Amino acid sequence: MILVTSKNTILQTRRQAVRLITYLHSGARVRGLKRDPESFLKNPKGLSYNALKQSEYQDKVIQILKLKELDINLPNDVILQCLTHKSFAHGSKPYNEKLCLLGTQFLKYQASIHSLKQSDLLSPVGEGKVQQSIKGLNFTNLGTQLGKLLISRPVTARFIKEKNLDSLIFWKMKDPLRDSHHNGETTIYSTVLNALVGGILATNGPTKAIEFVNSVLLNSESDVSLVKIANEHFQAKDTQR
Repeated sequence: MILVTSKNTILQTRRQAVRLITYLHSGARVRGLKRDPESFLKNPKGLSYNALKQSEYQDKVIQILKLKELDINLPNDVILQCLTHKSFAHGSKPYNEKLCLLGTQFLKYQASIHSLKQSDLLSPVGEGKVQQSIKGLNFTNLGTQLGKLLISRPVTARFIKEKNLDSLIFWKMKDPLRDSHHNGETTIYSTVLNALVGGILATNGPTKAIEFVNSVLLNSESDVSLVKIANEHFQAKDTQR
């Protein structure tokens, strides 16, 4: 028996629906399995990048850093970028590297000016290294141990921790089972502070950035400041000698 089949029937039989099922793995990393984004879009404290609430994140940063009091308007997306390190999510989210570079140079310059304006020596220097003041600026303080400590990684990182901003930082630990030193925690936290300075400078201009540095970071009368932390570090080193 011969069956007559039309062209349309042949085409219909050749067209088969292909259904793909993708398994998103959320547990420990397994080679060859695609990971669920929700499992790695979290910081070491468990904060989810995709579930942030402005009232619990950006508003908190603004309050801690007194940005509203200083009339500094730092956009929400910039705040998030400042607190996101390149190591997070394989660098797929806006991260703070360039803002950190900008802020590092600006903070270094402002810290130098701060040191110059101090009439007293920030730390002991050799007899032959004391320089004459020029127009009230104490150039002997440039390059001193305490002057360098002001913007050092341990000091800037501790500022972030004491301000309780560390829980808001998005970054990836090298090995969760190892200590903070192995994972580079100090470096990560330091980049965040410098990035915040860079972000303020880029969005609000140098005048507001200077006001922020002097009022929040270098204000010795504040409960937490780079000046106080640097002095504590210097005294601790001095007692160990």
